[in-house]
Amino acid sequence: MDLNISINDNADRNGLINHLLERAFEFGYGTVALNTIVDSSKLSGKNISIPEPKLIDFKIKSTKEFRVLNRITAVIEDGIHSHHFLKNPVTKKYDLVALQPIGEKMLQHVCSLSDIDIISLNMTENLGFALKRTSIGLAIDKDICFEITYAPCLWNQTSRRSIISNAQLLVDVTKGKNVFVSSGATKPFDLRSVEDVMNLALLFGFQKNQAEASIRKIGKLVLKHARIRNETGCGFVSLTGLYRLPKHQGWIVHACKVPKLSEASTSSQKRKVDEVSNVKGNKKKKNKCIINFYKK
Repeated sequence: MDLNISINDNADRNGLINHLLERAFEFGYGTVALNTIVDSSKLSGKNISIPEPKLIDFKIKSTKEFRVLNRITAVIEDGIHSHHFLKNPVTKKYDLVALQPIGEKMLQHVCSLSDIDIISLNMTENLGFALKRTSIGLAIDKDICFEITYAPCLWNQTSRRSIISNAQLLVDVTKGKNVFVSSGATKPFDLRSVEDVMNLALLFGFQKNQAEASIRKIGKLVLKHARIRNETGCGFVSLTGLYRLPKHQGWIVHACKVPKLSEASTSSQKRKVDEVSNVKGNKKKKNKCIINFYKK
């Protein structure tokens, strides 16, 4: 799958989107994501502008499954930008949500968030800071994935050197975990077949099995994270005493490793004794404690 085919308003008018989708289908991709990029200038001030997802009417005569998703990526230069972006109702209409942090401070901030699916770094130029395992690991623990785009490698030699160098640093820090490769294509010529992308992934520092996973498997992890993020809502947990639990629900005690009733009562009595003994030094506090104890 290719989770980053970059589009803009002109691409829709010129019919470029259909050409990109046709090319992706010919190369054997089963799932692609059309990526809309929002600059940080549109996320500051009172006039916050986030475009609506594209409604793509793309049909192809084939029995093979081909899915087209909508993705949005915001360039973040300040913490308030991410707040405005993630809280906007238009953002929630997209299938995939990604952030592109600018600077080390913003990378640490983005890695601490949970309402995103992808972290995309601008690897066409020097990052200007070292990638730290602590902040990167924080995002990986939440199943958030990092992205490497290969299309700029085809543009010029300077971009190719920067991307390969930065990609190797990212793969080294993450050990190849939760890192996927996408095209970032803006025109059909930028797309490459799955086999070619796997060979590029080897240049990025992936092992052979990791290179295949970065094209075929990690994308599924991104889609799973997005589905859970979109379908999970707020809720609450109600607690009750073990003695009130019906017999047919006794399995819950074992599943949650709840201590036995005798152990719970022993620890409870011990806690009450400690509370009474802690106030022996003050008679007034002692009397209040005893009164409260009998009220319970």
